[in-house]
Amino acid sequence: MLHKPAPQLRAVDHGIGFLIGDSSRMLRRIFNERITPLGLTQAQWRALVHLSRNEGLNQVSLAELLEVQPITVARLIDKLVAAGLVERRPDPNDRRAQRLFLTEQATPVLDRIWDIAAEIYDTVLGGFAPSDIETLANLMGRLRGNVATLMPGCGVPQRGKTNAK
Repeated sequence: MLHKPAPQLRAVDHGIGFLIGDSSRMLRRIFNERITPLGLTQAQWRALVHLSRNEGLNQVSLAELLEVQPITVARLIDKLVAAGLVERRPDPNDRRAQRLFLTEQATPVLDRIWDIAAEIYDTVLGGFAPSDIETLANLMGRLRGNVATLMPGCGVPQRGKTNAK
């Protein structure tokens, strides 16, 4: 045998990484297709969503959330500023830094993004009882928290106690 065989996993665990990865990839693809008419790229809508959750971020922090280089975020923000969706404001604590804020023009765009997400999740979670959805969200939060422990220096925003058993 030229390669090491895959470890034997309990049936319930078998392929969970692939299921999560494939589901994430498919959701992102569907979402991107439905967002295209808004004239936004994946990087742009993700930046808007992150800013809606964390207004006042600086570009370095946004780059970390988007998992790209700060120079990439600088160009991305330039485009969002030109589109009138984001504005840069001086950081009161650091003359060299700027904070990022959504403009009023971003509100209807974000409303449409949330509507598209709701439409997708209505289908994706169709047939799930509300308690199943809550359980799934709790389990995925715990999983994310456990994965984050393997990533030194990677601060993942935690909602509640995700590692609680």
